Amino acid sequence: MENKDNLELWKKVEKTNPNYTKKAKVSGVNITAIAPQYQIMMVTEQFGVYGEAWGFKDINLSYDLVDKFNMVVFKGTFFFPNGEFEIINSCKLYMDRNNTMIDDNFAKKIETDSLTKAISKLGFNADIFLGKFDDVRYLEQVKEEFKQPVKEVKKEEFKQPVKEVKKEELTDKDYNFLKLPVNFKHIKWYLDNRSMSDSQREHLTKLLSNGSN
Repeated sequence: MENKDNLELWKKVEKTNPNYTKKAKVSGVNITAIAPQYQIMMVTEQFGVYGEAWGFKDINLSYDLVDKFNMVVFKGTFFFPNGEFEIINSCKLYMDRNNTMIDDNFAKKIETDSLTKAISKLGFNADIFLGKFDDVRYLEQVKEEFKQPVKEVKKEEFKQPVKEVKKEELTDKDYNFLKLPVNFKHIKWYLDNRSMSDSQREHLTKLLSNGSN
């Protein structure tokens, strides 16, 4: 009989990248909050596209407890490639004690929190829910683990390939122009910036040398 590792998925997804977390206080309790988009990315990496391979279905929001307890109750079925299960959650509808200020984001909050609860049952971000992020040594360990490797850049990579610029040909008109003693002062520029035959270059170089004497 084949031995099945029931923690195979758990071990793949239990560690959380600290770069996508932050400390927060909810109802007076200090927690480590996880970026929802990072969680969606983690689950998508394992299962596939949200809404197609995994997600919620049969979502129902009940307001029966609002008048008495200021609570909206979320019920939904979380599905994924290997099964599905029901999630029940709740959140406050009003932001103040007098129940006059409705939280405009209550639906988004309750769905996001329900997603966190659902995927935590599969092992996602288990290190946070097991309290490991309260351990300084563990936190330093995962920071090091998720650190982006620094690419070693070789000196050669900084060197830009030098493009060889094709020089214009020295025209006969320019060549005759440079032979005149009054124009010797221009010879150097033409030697540096024009293409010419060896004999022309030799001749102009001699003229430049004689003109400098």
